[in-house]
Amino acid sequence: MQSILRGQYDAALKQLEGAKTSDTNTDNLRGLALLLAGDAKKALASFDRALAQKPAFAEARFNRAIALLQLKEFAKASSELERVYADEHSPLRATAAYHNALALDGLQKSSDAETWLDRALALDPSLDAALLYSGVLREKRGDLQGAGRAYLAYLEKHPDAVAAMLRFGICAQRSGRTETATKYLKRVLELAPDSPEAIEARKFLVMWE
Repeated sequence: MQSILRGQYDAALKQLEGAKTSDTNTDNLRGLALLLAGDAKKALASFDRALAQKPAFAEARFNRAIALLQLKEFAKASSELERVYADEHSPLRATAAYHNALALDGLQKSSDAETWLDRALALDPSLDAALLYSGVLREKRGDLQGAGRAYLAYLEKHPDAVAAMLRFGICAQRSGRTETATKYLKRVLELAPDSPEAIEARKFLVMWE
């Protein structure tokens, strides 16, 4: 487990090679190491072995869902994440709700994805990834005020987050607040002049001149 935490996934896999494949925790850890190393397909098989022995193993089920997300099996991932979320005592409920939003968005169900982001934030208001993503989804459906509030709330916690600055600036311009938009996009250029966000910011600033 320490090798996984240190990002030494190959070392972790070597440590687990000699372990019993019938051990549910070992199968879960092996799957996690494979998943983090970028082999979601092999990781999925390992999580399947763990769950075959212990279907109530919530951590393995959650990890299996993440593997399915990486494989773009969105419907299957959503089903697994809903099962994790259904356990009212699980510490994984908030993050399961967030990842279910990713799965539902992958299925082009943006409205349902927003609902699950709200559930994630209700359970864990500090889940900032869900807050930022809620802004993205609201912006996509044209709720510029809702998106702007989400981006600003995220920026209150992460004042140097250029991705949120860029999106807020674009929302501001689309809402008719060109001066505010220009201020935020210029701030992106100041903080990260060589970033992809800066390239986008320059494009919009030139268009607005």
